[in-house]
Amino acid sequence: MKRIILSIVCLVAMGGLFSQASAQEGKVVYEEVMKLDIQIEGDGAQFADMLPKERKSSKVLLFNSDVSLYENNKDKESAEDIAMEHGGAMVMMKMAEPNNKFYINFDKQKTIEKKEFMTRSFLIEGKVEASGWKLTGEQKNLLEYPCQKAVKTDDEGKETIAWFTASIPVSAGPGSFIGLPGLVLAVEMNDGEHTIMAQSVEMMDIAKDKLAKPKGGKKVNQEEFDIIVAEKMKEMGAQEGEAGGTFIMKIER
Repeated sequence: MKRIILSIVCLVAMGGLFSQASAQEGKVVYEEVMKLDIQIEGDGAQFADMLPKERKSSKVLLFNSDVSLYENNKDKESAEDIAMEHGGAMVMMKMAEPNNKFYINFDKQKTIEKKEFMTRSFLIEGKVEASGWKLTGEQKNLLEYPCQKAVKTDDEGKETIAWFTASIPVSAGPGSFIGLPGLVLAVEMNDGEHTIMAQSVEMMDIAKDKLAKPKGGKKVNQEEFDIIVAEKMKEMGAQEGEAGGTFIMKIER
């Protein structure tokens, strides 16, 4: 009778271990690098060569098999002030990383994107779109994970490359770069103009409150948000970065 009881206890313990091992959740830290081509007209044109040529930022992806959340890395400062002097004029340039978030519910196939723009917050709800990825068969290791290459081309003929690992079988990735049979660790867009590269992967339990839906903002659809941005940019005479960053230049004499 004792042997039977011991066998049952061992099976229960093994079941618990298997459940923990099969749980797929964790945290990925990415570095985003975006090449900048800031066009300046009028009095500020003389400063064009003095401006930074790229923008780096640190992002974090929290995920489990049901949802994911991609946001700024709170452990690293993302705002940058640049001061330049030329010919008696002082140029102050502020490069601010908006506190954007991208939330995905894989079960419901829904997305919620929170975007900050000109001190206002917006919530853009949408659906997970068809991925359109095509596997190439190419392979390489990233952070000691075996990865496969996938590509897709948009309506304008621009190609996006993603490297994903089937070793972590979740369809998550940085932002909207999902839909592959494994976690996306690297993305390259527009011939390297915009890259996203995983710096670390940590498989760990993620508290549910850390994966909560973004809140606080005006609910709009993507078309409405694009119109708001275009109108405000035209009014301000500023330039919007590809990832939503805003560059504002002030010239003081």
